[in-house]
Amino acid sequence: MGVQSQSALIAALLLLGLAINVYFERRRVEHRTAFTLLLGAFALFNLTWFIHSVADSILWLRLLALSSIGVAQACLLFFDRAFPGSMEIARTPTHAGSILAGGLFLTDWVTEPLVLATGGCLALGVYGFAVWRLYERYQRAETQTEATRLGYLVWGGVLAVVFSGADVLISLDFPAPALGHLWNAVYMYFWMQVIQRSRLLDLKEIMGRGLALTILSFFIAILYFSLLVWVEQDPKLFVFNIFAASVVLFFVFDPLRRIVDLWVGRLLFRETHELEESLKRLTRQLSHIIAPDEMVDLVLETLKGSRRVTQASVFLLEGGGHGYQPPNATALDGSVSIDRVDSIRGRAFLDVLHRERFLSLEHLNRELRDQDGTQGASPQQSHMEHLIDIMHSLSSSHSFAVTAGERLLGFLNVRDDRSPEAFSTYEIGLFAGLTNAMATVVENSELVHRVRERDRLSALGEMATGMAHEIRNPLGAIKSAAQLLNSTEDEESETFLKVIVDETNRLDLVLRQFLDFARPFRGALAPMHVKPVLERVATLVRAEQRPVEIAVEVHIQPDLPEVVGDEGQVLQVCLNVARNACQAMEAEGGVLVIAAMLVNEDMPGRPGRMRQRVEIRMSDSGPGMDEEVQKNLFIPFFTTKQTGTGLGLPISQRLLQHHGTDLRVDSGLGKGTVMSFRLILARDAAHLTGEYQRISVERGT
Repeated sequence: MGVQSQSALIAALLLLGLAINVYFERRRVEHRTAFTLLLGAFALFNLTWFIHSVADSILWLRLLALSSIGVAQACLLFFDRAFPGSMEIARTPTHAGSILAGGLFLTDWVTEPLVLATGGCLALGVYGFAVWRLYERYQRAETQTEATRLGYLVWGGVLAVVFSGADVLISLDFPAPALGHLWNAVYMYFWMQVIQRSRLLDLKEIMGRGLALTILSFFIAILYFSLLVWVEQDPKLFVFNIFAASVVLFFVFDPLRRIVDLWVGRLLFRETHELEESLKRLTRQLSHIIAPDEMVDLVLETLKGSRRVTQASVFLLEGGGHGYQPPNATALDGSVSIDRVDSIRGRAFLDVLHRERFLSLEHLNRELRDQDGTQGASPQQSHMEHLIDIMHSLSSSHSFAVTAGERLLGFLNVRDDRSPEAFSTYEIGLFAGLTNAMATVVENSELVHRVRERDRLSALGEMATGMAHEIRNPLGAIKSAAQLLNSTEDEESETFLKVIVDETNRLDLVLRQFLDFARPFRGALAPMHVKPVLERVATLVRAEQRPVEIAVEVHIQPDLPEVVGDEGQVLQVCLNVARNACQAMEAEGGVLVIAAMLVNEDMPGRPGRMRQRVEIRMSDSGPGMDEEVQKNLFIPFFTTKQTGTGLGLPISQRLLQHHGTDLRVDSGLGKGTVMSFRLILARDAAHLTGEYQRISVERGT
């Protein structure tokens, strides 16, 4: 087994590992399937090359020849996806050549050197044409940065084609260095970096990753060599040492990789290393900050003090949620031409930033240039131009989303005019990590604000409750005095005194209902049947005098199970809803239907699982309500009645919330109104309601 066979096996394993890495990458990867197929085709070609060199069988020779066709087709697919339209000219010749070569490889002529070389020439021809197209793209590059980075890929591709051609010459007994297999694997590794990061690599990144990979491979080789060289001729010890080396490597690989990356970074990327250290210190400082203004000032001071950022700005979500702007004037410098990104006009930018978490001006410009070949101005092209204009207005080369869950809390903009190269992938990762710390500060600030607001509202509620109590006392005195004076014979004075008494009673009713709404829950949840409660509601409603006739019907499903609730409060809710329904029908009369039934509903958070509840429903044939009224029904003091207080339904809703349910409304103009709520079954409540457990224990049930 020669050097070329060994290099083919190593290359096959490396390419297979790269294919698995790309396919199972969790992040979004451009052209994932096409690039995975390309890596798989190269891996299969190298593997069949190795097996054929060892086995020397016509079967493996035939598979080797066929795998070269797979390489040609995979190259055509990937480069056509990576650079749309670039391989159009080569598509028909490649397909025709693949069919012709495939037919030859299935015959006995496959052993002929010239026939066998057909597959290699086809694969090399497509591979070389793709590199040529890449060179044409390099010549059309509009920026020096893109031209430099594309140049690395072009020269790497040229070497890959030349070395692979040398391997084909070796198979035809021509002397040449066996470098094609390994160099092509290395070249595909750097293409993987480009594909996974959706951006071109600069020379420092290539050197850094190559050096780190070389050092790491050297340490791994030393580890295996040290453990296996001790084996000598003992097969059992050989197997044991392979297992031991693999276990050791499993535990030391990640720490070793981090150490190698750290020292390579210090050696080749001093500015990046200093930026990383400053951002680490900044992250520690942000953990002690709550105020967004203070956070922004510290972030901008740290970034502008580094050697990698000349311009930076931070935009945070406004209190009303209608746009994003800097929290203070110091967060902007003269280079930023806009001081606010509106949620409506800037929707395209905000949506893409929220979805992608990161926007690069370099990447947007490259996508825009890709769109230039289309006929006319496409919507995608206009979209890219809009995003680029906003980033120019923000004086940003890279924008990073500050997110919490599904919320876009703000974004960080950075730019470095001193460096001819854009930020490296590693530096982009550092800025993205900083935005996580910034999101934590914003969330903590919102939490503190909510706690303070809750305390303020709690204090206002207590004060309002106290004032209501204090107001009721003089109201009673005013009412009593007016009633004592009501015996006067002056008709006009008697009328005014009656107004005082009536208005005092109405104000007392408002205060009493307000206190009921503000009072803590005092119900006693226990097993109960809904039938007696609903029948009593129907009796009370029928007994009330009205100017028109309203029919009351009761439909209760037989054998309803017990529910958990407070009978008095359930009666209060049902009576309040029934009276509202009757008042809505007082103009023309109608029918009130009081119903109860057993229903099935989905369990929250457990799709596909059902549970049973008893639903109580009140339906009327009145005029119904529009959407605006329905939205305000449960707001305290909102009412459509001239004499109403607007507290009946909010009180009912609050009582039902303590029963683990709420009041639902289905209404529309001209179709009446249905109000319903669902009560928990007694057999289920032991797992849901602590109050029910307490009542059950007290009753000994």
